[in-house]
Amino acid sequence: MNSREGKFRAILKYRAKGDEHVRNMLEDGGKRNKYTSPIIQNQIIEACNKIILKKIVDRVNSSKCFSILADETTDVATNEQLSLSARYVDDNDILHEDFLQFFEINSLTGSNLALSILNGLNSCGIECDYLYGQGYDGASNMAGKFNGVQAVIRAAHPKALYVHCAAHSFNLAICTSSNIQSVRNCLGIVERLYVFFNTPKKKNALINEIEKSDSIPNSNARTLKRQCATRWVQKYESLNDFVELLPFVVKTLETIYSTWGVPSSIDANVLLKSVLDSEFLVSLYVTKVHF
Repeated sequence: MNSREGKFRAILKYRAKGDEHVRNMLEDGGKRNKYTSPIIQNQIIEACNKIILKKIVDRVNSSKCFSILADETTDVATNEQLSLSARYVDDNDILHEDFLQFFEINSLTGSNLALSILNGLNSCGIECDYLYGQGYDGASNMAGKFNGVQAVIRAAHPKALYVHCAAHSFNLAICTSSNIQSVRNCLGIVERLYVFFNTPKKKNALINEIEKSDSIPNSNARTLKRQCATRWVQKYESLNDFVELLPFVVKTLETIYSTWGVPSSIDANVLLKSVLDSEFLVSLYVTKVHF
């Protein structure tokens, strides 16, 4: 498969293996209209966007009660983008949190952002009379009591109560805890262990230690994961997997220290002393609970 042909063409060729109509359309050299040009691709993507968005909007309006989640960010072209998502319960009492659209914005003031949010909801077709909640970060332009987004929107829709986004609150709490030296050292050691085991030979040694044990981890964790600097959910998954694999990590380090040559044996000995330190173990389990 030609890697330069792009994902769209590659997916079409894959689809053509089991679809005679698509295969004939792609392989017939006499036809000029194969619907694979960049313009057609973008039109197909836009059509998919409209179909999916309509289904989400219909469910949101049918629920007659929803909350809006919004945040702004800068894209690779340095344009400010506003992301909108809706949180609602469907007819089967199932909670949904669906992304709606990105909207380009020109100002980050509370009033302009609020106007962009309301205009964005209206352009999607969502009935704002059913807006009962707002979830943003704690920045002054979003959470401000008088001129923030939440205040401006609540002036127009009084039932839309503002709640500081739980994910942002969680992120602030974790950032604060990471300033504690013992916690910072603990996370640093976990990261060093990931780097240490991130070679085929050492990774296989860890996997072999797991497989020959009678106490296999309950999850699918078989290797250590790198901690993500920005996504705390992934950081939690990394730490959770490490805690599950800790007994096997210790045994593998002991094996490498006693049977391998330098420098691996020296590095293994240093890391082994670090993970068996009482301060590291206390910090590890406390951090895992609070994550």
